[in-house]
Amino acid sequence: MPRIARFVRSDMPTVYHIISRTALQGLPIQDRDNDYLLNLINKLSKLYFVDVLGFALMGNHFHLVVRMYPESEAGDEEIKKRLEKYYGNTLNLGEVRLADYRRRLTDLGAFIKDIKQGFTRYFNKKYDRRGFFWGGRFKSMIVQDGKSLVNLLAYVDLNPVRAGIVKRPEDYRWCSLGYHV
Repeated sequence: MPRIARFVRSDMPTVYHIISRTALQGLPIQDRDNDYLLNLINKLSKLYFVDVLGFALMGNHFHLVVRMYPESEAGDEEIKKRLEKYYGNTLNLGEVRLADYRRRLTDLGAFIKDIKQGFTRYFNKKYDRRGFFWGGRFKSMIVQDGKSLVNLLAYVDLNPVRAGIVKRPEDYRWCSLGYHV
């Protein structure tokens, strides 16, 4: 049976709540692993046309709240600038390749895929293991701006409190509130 297509909007900037869980038992993601994951998300968010509005990186899953921008907001010069900053000055881009990059750098699935694959490569190499790390597809929900977004950001930042890791969300350095404080 084929997968149900993910609902995405490509005509305007859209906020998504992303959740992805590991397939491993227990809490395999340690503090230093969360540091790597946070740096990877930060690095990729500078390449993709995305704003990371909130996040919580936990021991067995992560939450991201992101605003993805449509292809219409990805100009040629901005694409070239981002690619050169990410890959260095080694790319020779033609018009066809620019269109491909425009499509990719505004694609929610590609952004999350790069995060998950990059982290899996890191984790497997570091812990000398093979195989998949993440359990299935990531979940994504479209979120309206306004009260819904504010409530979602509070929900995401309170994740470590609900898990009993900290008493106050600002004490957890792998959630957006802790990161900003």
